[in-house]
Amino acid sequence: MKYILNESMVGINGIEKISLKEVIEKFSYPENIKIKIEKDPYNIDIELKYKDFTIYYDIYYCVDKQIPEFHTLSFSLKKLYLNDQIYIKIGEEAKKVISKIKENYKSLNYKYEANEYSGSYYFKNLDLTIFFEKYGRKKIVDWIDISLPYEDNPNILDIGKILKLDILKNIFNND
Repeated sequence: MKYILNESMVGINGIEKISLKEVIEKFSYPENIKIKIEKDPYNIDIELKYKDFTIYYDIYYCVDKQIPEFHTLSFSLKKLYLNDQIYIKIGEEAKKVISKIKENYKSLNYKYEANEYSGSYYFKNLDLTIFFEKYGRKKIVDWIDISLPYEDNPNILDIGKILKLDILKNIFNND
């Protein structure tokens, strides 16, 4: 399956808003699911592992454990199509990837961060982050992350049912 950046420049393959139901309908049930619950502050991190990509879904509670404050969802991809023909992928030189992005989205700016061994390019308008490792003078892409805009006050009651996980049904008091 091709993973294509939406024309709206938000999300991939038609998914523009955080919806695990839509993700499962579009990409099927994941091969593996990992859940991490943090207690202080109370957060739930869910990793949905597919053959070619991983989805990170996080629920954040800031005030109490009863009502989540907001949630986020991001896709970690090996290969992302910018349009039907042009793609970027893990293993490419970062400057080649940046050049492809700039060719397709002329008015975009990015934020660059780096240390001695690695770094990233963050394209805010696309919610796209390109991570790289440094090998001598070359920067090689090792992670492509596209995030959906976070949403406040999420309704998470059906997550256990959508993911077919009884433990989540219990956490969310969902029958």
